[in-house]
Order: sequence, then structure tokens, then C-alpha cells
Amino acid sequence: MRTAFATIVSAVIAQLSAAPAVCDKIYRSSSSVVPDQVDRAINVEFNRALPQLATIAGAPTDWSSTISVECFARSLTESGDLAVDPLLFAVFERLAQDPTLGGLIGDLTVVGVEAQNALEGKKTGWVRITYVADHRTNNSTLD
Repeated sequence: MRTAFATIVSAVIAQLSAAPAVCDKIYRSSSSVVPDQVDRAINVEFNRALPQLATIAGAPTDWSSTISVECFARSLTESGDLAVDPLLFAVFERLAQDPTLGGLIGDLTVVGVEAQNALEGKKTGWVRITYVADHRTNNSTLD
């Protein structure tokens, strides 16, 4: 059995992978460096979850879980920010099409966007979109 957190990450990956996939390389919780031969990649991972305090014993638990989607792109001709921008747009648009992830969660909301760029070798752009997934688990369980 999987936790609700792992299930949400799977649902985000499935939505980004649905035809046509927003990117050929979609990783799950990858902490490794993107290989040199890969020019575009996405990484999806669970970061943390905060439960709301229960007011009735035995009631379900409502959660706000943080999921990050990292977009990575390299280019020989464009600056890093321009290289990663279409991927950022595609991820944002795809996840906005169904913010309930097929009814799995109550809502998926963007709470932040961070970016970095590098110039060595190929020009590289990296953007992390941070989402909060509002969802519920049964009392005393994580599924």
C-alpha cells in the first residue's frame, strides 16, 4: 500500500506524461544530475505535508502537501531562462487543466516559482514550481 503523498506524486507524473507528454524525460524524486545528453527534463517530488488539527476524534485528516516540479533545459543558442520557459509553460498549463488530478485531491495550487540559470557549456535554465495539494486521508491512516 502507498501513502497519499506517493499517490499524489504518481498522479502528477501521470498527468504530465499523458499524450502528448510535456517532456521526454520525467523523473520521480531524482536527486541526481541530469545527464549531459539530456537537454530537457522534469523532476517531480513530494516535499512535506502539514495536517490540519482534528476537531472530532475519529474524523478524517485534511492535509496540505507540498509537491515540487522542477523543469530543466539546456541550449546552445538561447539563454537558460528562454530555454526552460516553454517547459515551464507546458507544465503549468497541463496541471492547471485538472487541478484535482482526476478527483484524487481537492485542489492543486501554485505557491511559488524559483529559477536559476547557468552559462558554462550549454546555457542552462532551471525552474522549480511549488504546488500545494489539498487532500484528505482517513483517520489514523496515510492512504
